[in-house]
Amino acid sequence: MSAFDDYIAQLRRLDEARRSADEAAARTATAAESLGQRTARLAERAAAQRAAVDDLARAARTPPPQRGAAPPLSGDPHADLAAAEADLEASASELEEARFLAHRPPWLPRWRSDERNGLIYGLFALVCVVVQLFVLRNVRADDTLSAILLAAVLIGCPLGAFGLGWLTIGVAARPKIGDEDQRLERNYRLGLVLCGSTLIVACLGFFS
Repeated sequence: MSAFDDYIAQLRRLDEARRSADEAAARTATAAESLGQRTARLAERAAAQRAAVDDLARAARTPPPQRGAAPPLSGDPHADLAAAEADLEASASELEEARFLAHRPPWLPRWRSDERNGLIYGLFALVCVVVQLFVLRNVRADDTLSAILLAAVLIGCPLGAFGLGWLTIGVAARPKIGDEDQRLERNYRLGLVLCGSTLIVACLGFFS
């Protein structure tokens, strides 16, 4: 091989090395640009999510959650971005859950209204039965006044239980976020049946 051919071969090797270096630099720049784009996108999502949390807390008339300290970086940008994306996805799920609960009653929010109202009426009806049994076993209708008192207690207890249940539902079933004029489902028929039946239950318990 002549000196000229050797020179040409050396030029070709240098040109290939230069192209390889340029391609590596381009790949590095592309990777760096992708990391920057992902970081910017995650920052935008985090800002939007933080604003949504503050808006929800304001609408629910509750203080916004405290901001925790950022976790330490691992030094691997890809791993850090993947962890940040996972945290944002988890936060988005929790935000949706908070939105759902904010529009539900604060007490037993996952229950249906008839289940929750039945429990409330049932608790007051249980207390009513205890009071009625106590009155039946300890008050004797020996005179007119005692008979009137006995009848008033036996009839008034179911009405009082129903009224207290009605008022309790108005407090326990009102969601944090909702229209002030929104009509609450109180299941008054269910309440009348549960509270009114206490008189029969008490009489059966007394005579049994």
